[in-house]
Amino acid sequence: MYVTLNISATSIRLLYVKGRQVKKWGSMPLAPGLVRDGLILQPKAVGAAINDLFKSTKVPKKQVITSVTGLSFTYRILSLPRMKSALLEEAIQRAARKEMPLPVEELYLSWQAIGGEHDELDFFVLGVPRNLVDAVVKTLAEAEIKPYLMDLKPLALARAANRDDALIVDLEPDYFDIVLVADGIPAIMHTITPRGGANLEDSIQRLIDELSKTVEFYNSSHPETPLGSTTPLLLTGELSVDATAGKLIQAEMENPVELLVPSLNFPSDLPVALYAANMGLALKRVPQKRATRFQDINLNILSVEYKARVLQVSWQFVLLSLVLALAIGFLFPMYRLRNEAVVETIRLQAELGGISQELHQARLDSDQAKQIEDTLGKITADLEALKQGHRYILSKRGNVASNLELVTTAIPAEAYFTSIEMDTDQITIEGEADSPLTVIDYVRALEAQGGLSEVRIAGIDESTEATETTEAEVTRITFTIVITK
Repeated sequence: MYVTLNISATSIRLLYVKGRQVKKWGSMPLAPGLVRDGLILQPKAVGAAINDLFKSTKVPKKQVITSVTGLSFTYRILSLPRMKSALLEEAIQRAARKEMPLPVEELYLSWQAIGGEHDELDFFVLGVPRNLVDAVVKTLAEAEIKPYLMDLKPLALARAANRDDALIVDLEPDYFDIVLVADGIPAIMHTITPRGGANLEDSIQRLIDELSKTVEFYNSSHPETPLGSTTPLLLTGELSVDATAGKLIQAEMENPVELLVPSLNFPSDLPVALYAANMGLALKRVPQKRATRFQDINLNILSVEYKARVLQVSWQFVLLSLVLALAIGFLFPMYRLRNEAVVETIRLQAELGGISQELHQARLDSDQAKQIEDTLGKITADLEALKQGHRYILSKRGNVASNLELVTTAIPAEAYFTSIEMDTDQITIEGEADSPLTVIDYVRALEAQGGLSEVRIAGIDESTEATETTEAEVTRITFTIVITK
C-alpha cells in the first residue's frame, strides 16, 4: 500500500495504490501564492490542505511518496573509477563540486549507478536545493506525515512511461516539463514556464520550439544514435486533457503524439492525464509490468538526515519495547542483582565517558590532519599548474594569441565567455548563452574554421532565476566546449 502526493502551485493531487491497483484518488485546490517555482512558501497552509485531502479521501497517512511540480534541480552523469563503497560518497561529492553549477553545500545530493565499462562506472547524480526539500518536509510535518520518499517529477514521468526512447511532455498551467529518454536513460530533463497571459496556441508554439531545440541538441551530441521521427511524443498533465493541445503539437511535430498511460491497473473513470506523475511515484515500489530496456532512476531525494531520523525513531521504539518486555519477564530474578548492576553501570558509564573523550579527540586530530593534507595537496597542485602555465606561455606565446583569435572570432553575439583554459593540444571554453541553440551555432562556427581535430559540447545546463528589480524570470544557459587541435 502506497500513497502518492504531487504538489503544484494550483493544487495537490493524491493517489492511493494497493498492489498494482489504483484504489482512490482526489485533489485539493491551493490558493495563489502558497507555492511558487517549486518552493512551498507557506508550509502551514499547504499542510492544512494536505490534511483536509486525506480526510476527504479517507486514506491512511502511511508510506507517502511526494513530488513537487516546478522543483529546481541540477543533474550530471559522472564517470568514476571503480572503488570501494566506503570511498564512493566522497568521490561523488568531489566530482559534483567540479561539474555542478551550484555549490554542493547548498544541495541535497543523491545518485545511482547506471552502468559502465572496464574500470569505470557511470553514475546519475542529482542535486536539489536544500531549502526546497526542507520546505516539503516541514509541510509534511504540518500535515502529521512522516517523511518516507521524495522524487523528482520528471523522473516519475519517465518511470510511468517505461519506454526505451520517448519524448515526454507534462502540460500543467504553471509549468511544462520536458523529458527526453534515449536508450533507456532520461538523458535530458528541463522545465519551461508559460508566459503570463499567453493563450494556449502561443504556449504550445513555445513548447514546440523548445522540443525542437532539445532533440537537435541531443542528436548533435549523439550523432551515432540520434532520435528519429518515429520516437513517440507522450503527453500528460492538466492541459493535455483538452484535445486541442495534442492537435496543435501533432501539426508541428513529425513524431506520433500519444497520451502517457502507466502500467498500473486503474478504474476507467480515473483521469490518467492528471495522475500520471502520481502513478509514476507509486511505481517506485511497484514492479513494472512491461519489460523494456528502460533503466529506472529510482532516487530518494530526501536527505540522509531525514532518513536517519526516521530510522532512529524506529529503532528507539523497538529497543524500548524490548526493554519493557525483559523488565516484566525477569523483574523478580533481577531484583537480587539490582545493587551489583547499579555499581557495574556506574563503572561502565565512567569508562564510556573516557573512551568517548578519546574518540572525540582522535576524530578532531584526524580531521585536522586531513584538512592539512588536503590544503598541502591543493597548494602543490596549484603551484605545479602555475609552473606549467608559465613554461607553456614562454614556449607558446604565438599559439596563445592564435588560440584566442580562434575562439573569439567565432563566438555569436548572444554568448560570452566566463573562462578559457589552454594547453598544448586542447582548449576548454566555459560561458553563458541565451539558448542551447546558440551554443550549437558556436560549435558549428568553430568547426567551420577548419584545422581542428574535434569540437564537442562537454556540458550544458539551463536554470531559471528571478531578477532583482522585477518579478520577471531569466533563463540562464551555461556551457562547456572542448576543442582538440
